[in-house]
Amino acid sequence: MKLIKVITISGIISLSISAYANDDITPYVVGGVDSKALELPWQVYIEIEKNGATYACGGTLITDTWVVTAAHCLNASDSRSVFVAVGAGQVTVYSGSIDKTSSGNRSKNTVTNLIANLDYEQNNNTGDIALLKLSLPVALPALPIKLMNNASQPVADAEFDNGFSDNLVVSGWGRTSADRVERTDILQKTVVSGVGDASCALNWGFFGVESNFICANAYERGSCNGDSGGPLIWQDKSAASDNDRGYRLAGVVSFGHLDQCANYLYPDVYTEVNNYSEWIKTEIDKVDGPDSYQSPESSFSQDIFFFEEYPQPSKSSGGGIGYAFLTLLTGLLWYRRKR
Repeated sequence: MKLIKVITISGIISLSISAYANDDITPYVVGGVDSKALELPWQVYIEIEKNGATYACGGTLITDTWVVTAAHCLNASDSRSVFVAVGAGQVTVYSGSIDKTSSGNRSKNTVTNLIANLDYEQNNNTGDIALLKLSLPVALPALPIKLMNNASQPVADAEFDNGFSDNLVVSGWGRTSADRVERTDILQKTVVSGVGDASCALNWGFFGVESNFICANAYERGSCNGDSGGPLIWQDKSAASDNDRGYRLAGVVSFGHLDQCANYLYPDVYTEVNNYSEWIKTEIDKVDGPDSYQSPESSFSQDIFFFEEYPQPSKSSGGGIGYAFLTLLTGLLWYRRKR
């Protein structure tokens, strides 16, 4: 098999970028529901102009002027081995609305600085993270979210290793069916379950780079084409009574399986934000001045983990007995494919 990443171009065309040589991956929300107005105010919609086409990705406000997204969204090169960032003038960020076609509360934001992580490697997808500096602070109702930190990450990792279910929310305007045919203009969200690094490495066949990633899946739920660069949110239960309800940006949508979105045998993979938090702060300080990054003090009123209409039943949680069985099955399938 071949590892592939895909991002949506104007919701119609797609660009494939080669990565691993032994698996199929794509950056893609399947099994989700329409989000509510003001529910996910940190989510932004990003358009990238390149060679006369428009590419779409997601992103996350981490201050009122800075957005986190995926580095692979910003590649100007068609080469499968070369990364060259697009110019800041080729990128537009839209904030404040759940409808990507509506002018209602949607604000258009231009970009003055584009910073892709220098350690981004297309061959193994490590360092798949980038920053966008907006020309002006975003207008309400858009609001930034806090980064996952060193105190929270071990707690989250313990949840992932011990099979806690439905402990992450992923959102985006990407394709909404596993076959990548259906789409919507309304921001979608779904809950997924964190998967331990060891289990994820077994499924994908990558070892030694697990700390760069957060893996998550659920039965027939997950990210899909066009969701790349968007947020994966975890809740710090110890801070649930705070104004921001303990919501933390844990991951950035990076890649998943090429043949089928929300493929339970291959967990979706996200860049682990905490692993790059110091890089984020350093780059912001380079542009805005020393100690410029300040963790936002936003107030969020809605429970993003609540679903009036639950997406789809989860068969088992990541890291549990069912998942271990699937890992073994995947290993057997791998052996057969290799032969």
